[in-house]
Amino acid sequence: MFIAANAIDVPKEHSGRMLENFRKNAPDLKQFEGFVGFEMWVEESGKLLAVSKWESREHFEKYIHSEAFRAHHGGHNAEQAQQTHGQAQVTYYEGETLV
Repeated sequence: MFIAANAIDVPKEHSGRMLENFRKNAPDLKQFEGFVGFEMWVEESGKLLAVSKWESREHFEKYIHSEAFRAHHGGHNAEQAQQTHGQAQVTYYEGETLV
């Protein structure tokens, strides 16, 4: 399984609004082949961790080059979104569910 974890450093007073945006857009991910799941983790400080799980990196790549990705990121493609939202740090993992 391929996992993308996007750590978003946002002021605590804005984390609720951002979390609502993720809640609104997350169901759109179900349309993509290879999509496994999406989770939002919130630190006590308000920092967010958006965790998306995919069958493979190739499936994830198809999503980040899609129109849906652009719609979820203010019209930006993956490269522009990373530059525009510099407070975010994406880390990639290979993983498996054990239980």
